[in-house]
Amino acid sequence: MNFEKNFYRYDDNACIQKKVAKKLKSFLDKSKYSKILELGCGTGIFTKELIKDITIEKLYLNDYFDTQKYLENINYFKFMNKDMTLIDYELLGKMDLIVSSSAFQWIENLENLISKLSNMTNELVFSIYLKENMIEIQKHFNIGLKYWNGKDLKEMLNRYFASVEYFEEVHVLSFENSRELLRHIKNTGVTGIGKSSYSQIKSFSSKELTYHVGYFKCIKK
Repeated sequence: MNFEKNFYRYDDNACIQKKVAKKLKSFLDKSKYSKILELGCGTGIFTKELIKDITIEKLYLNDYFDTQKYLENINYFKFMNKDMTLIDYELLGKMDLIVSSSAFQWIENLENLISKLSNMTNELVFSIYLKENMIEIQKHFNIGLKYWNGKDLKEMLNRYFASVEYFEEVHVLSFENSRELLRHIKNTGVTGIGKSSYSQIKSFSSKELTYHVGYFKCIKK
């Protein structure tokens, strides 16, 4: 991840992340919550959507990086600056709702995390990038995260939640040239391309970039 170096550019370039945040908000049914935990809040793109038209008594935020200076106008109860897999969830206590936008794809053992979260909430709502995400980069540079297949992820979630709703969507961004595409990727925190050979970078010619997004709403009955 290269987010820390590019936080000041992130919001200007995260057009898909902003669309995803708005859509994810539509999965929330209630207008009032006692305790909400957001994992991987970053610069607060989803957090700002979350607090619109919703009353939250205590909002807990988490991110791997210390992004508190980007959250100054948000009224939150506690910020946890650590890897979300290392949070002491038992100590934190039960939550009405746990949310996460565009962050779970970074977790290597997602099922282990889901298992922990299922013990502390009856409702988990999140978005995640799926199998065909940035397929142009995956194919040319042979790099990328181990993205989940949507149906496989739903099957895993059903082991911990009685009801799992999900749907997928694809966004394709078009750029003037491949250089602009690579700059966009750099400014949204994706790393690995810089380690590629000069010839690999020079031969990359795609002007389109695919985002493959999954939305999941998990309920314990």
